[in-house]
Amino acid sequence: MSYAFCWLLALSAASQPKCAVWVSDRPAVQKLPPTVGVRLKPLELLELANGDPTPPYMSVTVGVRLQDGTIWLGCRQGLMRLRPADSHWRLFHSRRWLPNDHVQELAVTKDGEVWVKTPSGVARICQRRIALERKMAEVHAELRKRHIRFGLVGAVRLKQPGRLDAGWFQPDNDNDGLWTSLYVAAESFRFATTGDPQARQNAWQSLKALMFLEEITGHPGFVARSVVPIEINKAGEFPWEKSADGKWWWKGDTSSDELDGHFFAYSIYYDLAATDDQKERIRAVVGRIMDHILENGYYYLDPHGRRTKWGVWAPEQLNHNPEWINERGLNSLEILSHLKVSAHITGRDRYRAAARRLIEQHGYAINTIRQKMVAPYDEETNHSDDELAFLAYYPLLRYERDPELRRIYLLSLRRSWLVERPEGSPLFNFIYAAGLQADAWPHPDKRPQEPFLAPTEYDRDACRQWFQEVPTDTIKWTITNSNRRDLGRVYLGRHGELCSTRLLPISERRVMKWNGNPYQLDGGNGGRECDDGTFILLPYWMGRYHRLIAE
Repeated sequence: MSYAFCWLLALSAASQPKCAVWVSDRPAVQKLPPTVGVRLKPLELLELANGDPTPPYMSVTVGVRLQDGTIWLGCRQGLMRLRPADSHWRLFHSRRWLPNDHVQELAVTKDGEVWVKTPSGVARICQRRIALERKMAEVHAELRKRHIRFGLVGAVRLKQPGRLDAGWFQPDNDNDGLWTSLYVAAESFRFATTGDPQARQNAWQSLKALMFLEEITGHPGFVARSVVPIEINKAGEFPWEKSADGKWWWKGDTSSDELDGHFFAYSIYYDLAATDDQKERIRAVVGRIMDHILENGYYYLDPHGRRTKWGVWAPEQLNHNPEWINERGLNSLEILSHLKVSAHITGRDRYRAAARRLIEQHGYAINTIRQKMVAPYDEETNHSDDELAFLAYYPLLRYERDPELRRIYLLSLRRSWLVERPEGSPLFNFIYAAGLQADAWPHPDKRPQEPFLAPTEYDRDACRQWFQEVPTDTIKWTITNSNRRDLGRVYLGRHGELCSTRLLPISERRVMKWNGNPYQLDGGNGGRECDDGTFILLPYWMGRYHRLIAE
């Protein structure tokens, strides 16, 4: 069994002694408890501020050295910790951890709690040992409590920044289908791993929401981005349209991103959780979506016959239009994956024949090899496309049995993974491992009997560390790291954001989904939004299902 040592913010004010977050009211606690260890003198603080390893900040205000050699330092930008074996300082900053980053005083108790006094209040940060599965259950409980709208899963906006108890609402999102699909997959993996019937029920509830996105448009095979009740007025807003029954608004201009999610979810639920009746319903909707794509020449057309902006998989565009050269590899990978899913679920030869034509006449399999266009530190790197590619790799390599095609697809996957590897993403690592695992376990509807891989082949320990360190607090606090001294080369990302070649620990970064840039230094929105946490749940349960990580 795997355990996480989770740092928790446990106390700030007498008015909320058991609350897991601080409050900004001036606390009743003014005097900190006695500290163990040795309080550091000004000269010692100065030496540490200028020492090796370089601390994130020099403006050190207070410090304590413990008997085991661990050092805690407070500064004007947060709380820092260095253990004897560490190569970098650990930073606790932002309102995720502190009511104010300016640390005025600190104390460490004999049981390891760290008390921190700031101008805005006192925080007590403690560490607890918890099984990873229990940690996932806590994340999931919060998701079920507030992140589901008509079965669609997504982030919520908080009525008061950082205050979950003050109310929230879940707005529509361009990628409601994609984010919901990832939750369907997570719960399908959980059901197949644990046998918990509630997991299957949860997944089916959200899968029906995906089906509704296709049904509501009134155009077989065309899925909406999102849907809201008619009471939420979207009149005159493109691309919102009113449903035929007059009860809903649905959002069009659906992108290939959304379909990536739909096919990913349908394939996993179909194999791991679906009843016979549910399989019949899935066959019908998957067939309609793929028929729509084929009958329109590999373009995604809305009910008015208009091509959506990003719904393009056509050879004349990907292979012969310079404006689509950057999408050539990814979109070739996507459509081959979607055709493979459709053939697997429906059994129709039509989809197998279509894939063969794309491969033999248009070189789509070869196109996939270079789907990853640039290095991770390049300012043109599209991290959203990285997520989409890996979601397409997963079912393609589970279903493809042709040895030559598997060789090509695995070459593509390995090339992509080697570029992504420094990010330490458990999702990308486990999808890579599952692709390799399928060589030894060619049964997509049965749980693998063993990993069939050495832990070093997919960086298992890095994945486990990620799960141990990822905060269960998914509020989007404002995180500022660009003013630190312990970064690598700083560069501008594709949206002008400041990034570093050094990947900071997940506990020190902004909350983001797998389409975000993990090298981005600053982010968040002042605690006005809370993520649903599926970015944590999906890789965990995928890893558990494939026996790539222990419980």
